[in-house]
Amino acid sequence: MTNPAAPGVAAQRTSVRLPRKLRKLLRHPLFWVGGAMLLALLLFTFLGPVFDPPDGNKYDMAIQLLPPSFSHLLGTNVLGQDELAQLMVAGQRPIISGFISAIVAALIGIFVGLVAGYSGSIVDSVLMRITDIFLSVPQVVPILLIESLLGANTRSFITVVALTLWPATARIVRGRTLVVRQQPFVEAVLASGASHVRVLLRHVLPNVLDDIVVAFTNQFANVVLVMAITTFVGLGLPPPWNWASMFAGNIDNIVGGQWWVVYPPGFAFSILLVSVYFLGEAVRHALNPQDAQGGQGS
Repeated sequence: MTNPAAPGVAAQRTSVRLPRKLRKLLRHPLFWVGGAMLLALLLFTFLGPVFDPPDGNKYDMAIQLLPPSFSHLLGTNVLGQDELAQLMVAGQRPIISGFISAIVAALIGIFVGLVAGYSGSIVDSVLMRITDIFLSVPQVVPILLIESLLGANTRSFITVVALTLWPATARIVRGRTLVVRQQPFVEAVLASGASHVRVLLRHVLPNVLDDIVVAFTNQFANVVLVMAITTFVGLGLPPPWNWASMFAGNIDNIVGGQWWVVYPPGFAFSILLVSVYFLGEAVRHALNPQDAQGGQGS
């Protein structure tokens, strides 16, 4: 006689069982630390302006560089603007621009890596030589070139960052595609009459998704780092303010003791970089097969 409760218990157990990689990701402490830090920044940046003081963007030279107080929690800047209000709004551009740049760079890298790894032979050699050329050129050179042609704007910044960061993703995807391409199931699908495009999109691409996710998280971290470096030397995102430009533009005020216009934007940008790095490390640990094997053996 069968137990009527058994199917229900089994269904309940399987319904709450998460995929192994997701469970491993959720168990990683860096995922929760990085996620909490990034969520706090997103709420501060995109929800915070809703509660902004109405005169947060007004110029008032009579109150310039006031220290933090109850009326201005982070003081005021050189233009007499509320520093907290400026800090909230200034975080939107680096987050949005960095995310778009990382997506564009990842898409280019995925396309080049898939085509090179799947095609092999001459196509692979040509695409990898082009990749090597992009890797050998210092990033400051295309930044100067594109900004001189398109002007210093957000679009040119996204373009130049995407064009200089895609080779790293291309190499990662290409290496994994070479491995998947040699698997017997790929040859079997081709022998059944499937087109190369179908095989590439339906069978090869799903098997390299883990590497793509890892590459994207690393890409976003690299974009944030490039944004900070280029902005600090005057080649990054143009005005209005972003966290990097707020830090670089006010760094001389440290000598005068006006720390509130320097440290908060620098701290916010550092939190953004560290949070993305933590998330990237957690994702890499959860999706990397070698890490998974090491975790099982320990």
